[in-house]
Amino acid sequence: MRVIRFNNVAQSLKLEPESFDDLYLIARVVSGGDVVEAKSLRRFRASEGDVGEQKEVTIRLQVERAEVDKSADMLRITGKIVGGHPEEFIRMGSYHTINLGAGEIIDIQKPEWKDYLLKRIKQAMLDSKKPKLGIIVMDDELATIAYVKGYGIEILSQLYSKLSKRMKEKDFEKQKEQYFNDLIKSANNMKVDIVVLAGPGFTKDDLKKHIAQKGAKVEKKVFYTAASDAERSGVREVMQSDIVADIFEKEHVRKEFEYLNIFLQGVRTSGAFYGNAQVREALESYRAGIVLVNDSVLDDKQVKELLDIADQSKVRIEIFNSEDDAGMQLKNFKDIAAISKLLMSKE
Repeated sequence: MRVIRFNNVAQSLKLEPESFDDLYLIARVVSGGDVVEAKSLRRFRASEGDVGEQKEVTIRLQVERAEVDKSADMLRITGKIVGGHPEEFIRMGSYHTINLGAGEIIDIQKPEWKDYLLKRIKQAMLDSKKPKLGIIVMDDELATIAYVKGYGIEILSQLYSKLSKRMKEKDFEKQKEQYFNDLIKSANNMKVDIVVLAGPGFTKDDLKKHIAQKGAKVEKKVFYTAASDAERSGVREVMQSDIVADIFEKEHVRKEFEYLNIFLQGVRTSGAFYGNAQVREALESYRAGIVLVNDSVLDDKQVKELLDIADQSKVRIEIFNSEDDAGMQLKNFKDIAAISKLLMSKE
């Protein structure tokens, strides 16, 4: 996520989402009644019965609904047009849907930007700069070592095997072992918890056997998959693979489940609260150490009041994805819960 400008007077935040995760976050923080501005397409008809043509316009909408379309990697924001330009292509008061993708700029104006929402945006900015995943694509000649970050791929280095079919078998095996040891060292030096090793042919399989047979220590969680080549295009292919999507999904929900498990422990030991009334009581009596809330209820008036109290009291707020398993379980506890300070201090 890239923050372009925050106007404190107008309570307007201009953003450039850099990934689908950023689009999903914007869908979470945009509420009904907010005003958003972005570039869009409108069909303009010069006369009645004319087929018309698509014109690029800048649209200001009063938001009624915001939702992500996973199949298209888009954020769709629907509402009434309250402004825009060129004016001859704008019909005030008519309904329109802005389709926003990664790399496209949006301006969001709220009656007031709450601190907990601004903190989520700031965290997304920081997360985009951190390596999320390590990928090494390799063949018998070359390995490309890369980070996957919020904004895309960062190539760290390339490593050449120095193998040649002209080598004697003994020298070939010795150099191959050195190549594999260098790859393992590169994986261990990456500042991530998970590394995906990929490539065409049998090289990645040979490396897997080498790690198992030699007892080599890989200090990361390792996954293996196929890739068409050992260049940047191979890294991009792995980045878009099902295995990486699955890894990101599991890592995304892991933290939510950690909090959920602490909450469930608290339910059994009177260290947790759920539903608007119990959470309000926990906040007002200063017993709440953290509030868990589903993104599906962020527009609810009572929930907003509770989050305001939590924010003013410096109580941490964790917003769950209501479509994930953890969010679905939280729904069974009225979509909002709190864990006591005492229980959180033990973690």
